[in-house]
Amino acid sequence: MKRAVAVFTAVAIATIGTQSSIGKAAEGRSVSLGWQTSCGVDAGAIKHVKDTYVFHNSSNHCSGGIFHQRAELNSTNISVTSRITYVFESKVSMKTSRDNDFILFQVHDGRIGCSPPMSLRWTGGNTLRFDSDYTRGKGMGGCFENWGLRNAIYDGQTLKRDGTTYDLAVTVAFDGKGSFDVTVRMDGAVVLSGQYEPSSDPQFLTSKRFFMKHGVYSQDRFEYEMRSTGMRVLRQG
Repeated sequence: MKRAVAVFTAVAIATIGTQSSIGKAAEGRSVSLGWQTSCGVDAGAIKHVKDTYVFHNSSNHCSGGIFHQRAELNSTNISVTSRITYVFESKVSMKTSRDNDFILFQVHDGRIGCSPPMSLRWTGGNTLRFDSDYTRGKGMGGCFENWGLRNAIYDGQTLKRDGTTYDLAVTVAFDGKGSFDVTVRMDGAVVLSGQYEPSSDPQFLTSKRFFMKHGVYSQDRFEYEMRSTGMRVLRQG
């Protein structure tokens, strides 16, 4: 009987420890990355009230590509030669009756037309997936899909579009050589991870800079309200 109690106690402690680690907030030093509106938006499409950004549909004011809707923020540049780890955190909620795909977060390099090194897509099936391309710098005709990230498998709950709030955390570990590891957590649990490596093929352009983007970016316009509260970036190490 005592052995059974001991085993049960050990399992309970292990379970509590796992739950604690899943729910643990990221550690690091909060840094300012100079967030600003990306390319401009229609009037009222992005509002900043206290610690909350509220996004609504807007036409795409950036050039290039085939996406017609954009209400995004972008950070200042991150040097490609910096060996640094950042954790983007925010409490996000989406409220809409539509099932359109949209891009929620990006690590961009300023290219026009193709998917950037990493986009985090909220799918019409209410999961998450990575988009990633290599580019020859010839608009949409110069894109080549990077399956190294696109093949990553989502392992999380079905997301809701009824205003439910999720704790989003995206860890990006830059290696200083143009590659980075990315890990996505929702409500503390790892749901998606992968690595971006630049192509060794000289036909593809090499990234000269990186920067982050956050908001709603989609191929078609649709009515929605997305809230992002307590947005911050932590520097680790």
